[in-house]
Amino acid sequence: MLTATAAADARTGRLTRAADRPVASDSVAFFRIAYGLVGVLVAVRLLAHGWVDRLYLAPEEHLTFARFGWVEPLPGLLMYAHVALLGLLGAAIAVGLRSRLCTVLFVVALGYLELIEATLYLNHYWFLLLAGVLIAVLPVHGRFSIDVARGRRRSEPTVPALVVWAFRAQLAVVYGFAGLAKLNPDWLFDAQPLSLWFADRADVAVVGGVLALPATAYVASWAAAAFDLTVVAGLLHRRTRPFAYGAVLAFHGATGLLFQIGVFPVVMILGTLVFFAPDWPRRWGAAAPARSASEPVAEVGSAVRVGLLAFAVLQVVLPLRHYAEPGNVRWNEDGYYLAWRVMLTEKAGFGTFVVTDPETDRSWIVEPDAVLEDWQVAAAMVRPDLVHATALLIEARQVDALGRDVEVRADVVVAMNGRPARPLIDPTVDLTSVPRGSGVDAFVLPDG
Repeated sequence: MLTATAAADARTGRLTRAADRPVASDSVAFFRIAYGLVGVLVAVRLLAHGWVDRLYLAPEEHLTFARFGWVEPLPGLLMYAHVALLGLLGAAIAVGLRSRLCTVLFVVALGYLELIEATLYLNHYWFLLLAGVLIAVLPVHGRFSIDVARGRRRSEPTVPALVVWAFRAQLAVVYGFAGLAKLNPDWLFDAQPLSLWFADRADVAVVGGVLALPATAYVASWAAAAFDLTVVAGLLHRRTRPFAYGAVLAFHGATGLLFQIGVFPVVMILGTLVFFAPDWPRRWGAAAPARSASEPVAEVGSAVRVGLLAFAVLQVVLPLRHYAEPGNVRWNEDGYYLAWRVMLTEKAGFGTFVVTDPETDRSWIVEPDAVLEDWQVAAAMVRPDLVHATALLIEARQVDALGRDVEVRADVVVAMNGRPARPLIDPTVDLTSVPRGSGVDAFVLPDG
């Protein structure tokens, strides 16, 4: 009879053998190609829509993340060059031209872009950063690659199964935590915010009349939660995989058309193909050379394996960290970033700031658009951390004008998911006295 230790060792041995089992590298190579093409798409959208100037160069001030106030946009044409470089790096990743190095540079370049302006935070850019880390460290560059064709990199027709599972796990994190976040009363019992969004789209051709029906939002809310929570299980099993992928196409296609959410639908539709058999590109007719038993098998070193484990733990902890903080995360957004809390709330906020000169006891009102662009104001007035950041920008302006310290308080009201507007920030708290990044519980009022 096996002892507990022996049984544990046996299980570990089976897991190790399963992780090391050679599988075709085609699917993860395709993931790399899709990732690079999405990178090109990101850069093209920024340039084509004039967003480089409007979002990065035109604003006099930027609302940065806590502890990243030192990040600033590059001047003028250099900012355009940076975005163009982002697209070129994406193209190099896709075609396999020094793709490992280009992935590292792409992640750094995209991360820099994201740190410039916190109001522009999007979950799909966070996904691109995480997936980029996996592409940079895992052997996904030995297939469909210019470097292989030119002999600069060895061909790697197989990889350990661990590599495929790492990419599948990354997608599972997105879907799983997005589904868990939907298990809240607003989403399930009030069909919010979908009720508001569908009502605004009642004039959409063909489906507008259906969207206007109250029952549609409830059905869609429950269906979306069920989709997020079950789609990975469906994709993992061969018999249910075609149906699950059909649901992926329908879900992301519909959300992309109705809500115009950028590249995220493309990312998920292409990314979830990694759940199919690892050699699916060859089976589906992609131009790929036949595998040869004599070709080397890619390896994943022990340091990378330990890193993957730490990477996985971090991604479980980050979306759950709001449970360690007081209050409703959908209201105070303390734990909103990096947590896959996708499209859960519809907020509208407005507010002003009261500046007080302690030396004269004189107070006056400053509008947020005195330091921010209109599009920044719309995002900042519903996020407590950005209300705080705006107050600090106003403080800096006033100190420059007066030559002495001032106090800044906020009078901000927010309506969330169709409920009446209510105060978000405690108007008695001097926001300049609260260290940036120390949390928002010191100045956010409770929800209800």
